[in-house]
Amino acid sequence: MKPKLTLKPFEKQAVGSTTNLLVVSEIILPHQTALNESYSLFMTQIVNKNTKVSYANGIGLFFQHTQQNDITDLIDIEPKHVSEFLLWMNENEYGVATTRLYLSAVRMFLDHCVVDGLISVNPAKAVKLPKQSSTTGKTPVIVPEQVRQILDRIPRITQADHRDRALISVMVFSFFRISAALSLSVKDYELRGRQRWIVGEEKGSKRHEMPVHPTLEGYLDEYILFCKLTDPMAPLFPSSTGRGGHLTSRHFDRTAAWRMIRRRAKAAEVHRDIGNHSLRATGITTYLNAGGSLEDARIMANHSNATTTKLYDRTGDKVKIREVKRINI
Repeated sequence: MKPKLTLKPFEKQAVGSTTNLLVVSEIILPHQTALNESYSLFMTQIVNKNTKVSYANGIGLFFQHTQQNDITDLIDIEPKHVSEFLLWMNENEYGVATTRLYLSAVRMFLDHCVVDGLISVNPAKAVKLPKQSSTTGKTPVIVPEQVRQILDRIPRITQADHRDRALISVMVFSFFRISAALSLSVKDYELRGRQRWIVGEEKGSKRHEMPVHPTLEGYLDEYILFCKLTDPMAPLFPSSTGRGGHLTSRHFDRTAAWRMIRRRAKAAEVHRDIGNHSLRATGITTYLNAGGSLEDARIMANHSNATTTKLYDRTGDKVKIREVKRINI
């Protein structure tokens, strides 16, 4: 009887980093040069850094699974092995969205192997993706009062203090994803007539343009003036030194931004396990709760489909809170 499968948590190694992605090729059946070269080419064709990290996670985890099941050759992988991999992820409480993403990555890579002539049939094609059905998103959302609490509790002493307040506000008021916000340059905060705009690039290389909310404009202006950000090509949100909170010339890392948000929330006594995406979700939710239209929210959030935007619609929560009080026992 085989011992219970234990896999190295590869995904934790890759989060927030894109510099060592090709190390995954060491996991893919070592000593097979053609396969490693095929993997390297496949990864270089993926433009978005975050997608590249996610695909590397899924493919790396899959081949760890096959190796620990004594599969030593690519052509020996069968649909049942892919199904066993999905079962393993389910047993280890991987979310449905993550499972679907990882299987898609494996499918695409094995398709690439078919094109390269390494295998004749893709064994992952026969395995169905697990169904995902949800009407409400799982991203932790905080209420506007808690956002205000976090912003107000950030001291305005160091350059990092001003940066953190401005970055949090960009995600809340402009619905920017963290990666898009961190890729902004100073020039992307532009003036059109009397209105400030933020122009960035979201995942899928989609251009994202948002007029700047008056509150956000005040925070950004104060931040740029305090930190003397005069180079239009410099990062709008650079990293900072550990001591003194002085800004550097390098872009802020999204993992470091996640830690910053958790730290700022804790200091403000907001006891929720929030992260980067929580702020964007809170902004969209607040807009919808204030009577904003779903279609306008979709456009501002840069979603391709309103179904995705609908996941942020928590207007039903108010109804539940009101109605649950009718249970008078």
